[in-house]
Amino acid sequence: MDNMSENEIRDYIFSSYGDDFLGLVEGVRPPISWQQNGFPTLSFFMRRSAEKKINRLIDALGSLSITAKELRLKKVADSTTRIDLFGNSEGDGLTIIELKKSNQTERQAFTELLGYANHFCSLFPGVSESCMTSVLVAPMENRVVRDAYTQELLINNKNIVAFVPNFEGDKLSLNAWYPKDTYYSWFEENIFRDESMLVVAISFPVIEGWFDTDLVSEDDAIPEYTKSALNTISSLIAGRLETEKLHSFVYARQMWGSVSQGFPYPNTIFVVCVNPFSSLRTSEADGEIVGASDSERLEAIQGLYDQFQDGGEENWIDSLEGAFRGMLIRNVKDEFEKCFIESGGKANISYDISSPLWSGIKANAIESVYVHNLDVYATGLIRDIYSEYMQYVLREKYDPIYYSDDLPKFFYQSQREWFPLWMILNGIGLDGDDE
Repeated sequence: MDNMSENEIRDYIFSSYGDDFLGLVEGVRPPISWQQNGFPTLSFFMRRSAEKKINRLIDALGSLSITAKELRLKKVADSTTRIDLFGNSEGDGLTIIELKKSNQTERQAFTELLGYANHFCSLFPGVSESCMTSVLVAPMENRVVRDAYTQELLINNKNIVAFVPNFEGDKLSLNAWYPKDTYYSWFEENIFRDESMLVVAISFPVIEGWFDTDLVSEDDAIPEYTKSALNTISSLIAGRLETEKLHSFVYARQMWGSVSQGFPYPNTIFVVCVNPFSSLRTSEADGEIVGASDSERLEAIQGLYDQFQDGGEENWIDSLEGAFRGMLIRNVKDEFEKCFIESGGKANISYDISSPLWSGIKANAIESVYVHNLDVYATGLIRDIYSEYMQYVLREKYDPIYYSDDLPKFFYQSQREWFPLWMILNGIGLDGDDE
């Protein structure tokens, strides 16, 4: 079978395993467990989340029915795009399989696979890639493919799974492929440190009857209509950041009424976002890329930096961070302004937008103590890691960072409280050198 061509392998899978694709699959890993002393690391939670998703996608292939081979999509010039194998899985919708036997063509196969998924999204408006599963069968020897696959799986949250074909005599098997453990080390604990967080704060005044302080209440509580409105704005901004694939949490706070009278803008929406260009993790000093980060990662960035010419390297890292900050501010500002569109156009509401230090907010009593902090809405990696963490501590019945042994009864009770998320992110963000 090792001498079979890609077309022959495709035909063999279609005819012999069209309704039993899972019968070819080997090497599915059992769920990982923490075997070391102390509490699990961020890289453990990242790996657990990724492998759980891969295993879910593989399980769904148990109901796969391959209904077509060489499925023609569209003709461009004199060439026709064809999907190797195509079918449906119960609960996971469309399944697209791209097969490449040689490592010389697997990069092309991966690009085509992503393109096929996008094509189906255009055929059925409203469909997203969450309604389909992309399957890559390839040697997975090309580093670009391995890195891109992991990025699509973890960061872009695609339903994508990879298998390495294995030939033994007249038997074909497909070995499930998982990212190497070393990949997760690039997500160091300090990615959640205060210095790694970028904040956008947007503040606005009291609007009588809509956004009132606790001064209008007899019990010193924010009126329910104000609380609902502030939470809705936070939720909408978080939804926007989710579509932009940003890793953040968003919450509203309102100053105590007794304090707010001295401030023009007592209502604030805080957006706290992982800054991928944080100077803590990546900075430049006399031509050398340094930072509290994995040495392999810093070497890779140094390799890029060394290729710049004619002064192009000057302030390169700073410019990346500046562009990211500008993008985040623009998204928050746009969504906030959208919230105040009213009949006849946009309401004339003044506001202030700033980018304070996260450590400064936490240490400022006016911002964090004499205030009502409302619901928190997490997105991307922060949501996923916090979810993995809370599932872990509920199973273990102990949390060393915040709850101790006084855990909430149900998982959902931990998902909107801002203080546990704040404290737990800070605890996860401590590395081995921190006390």
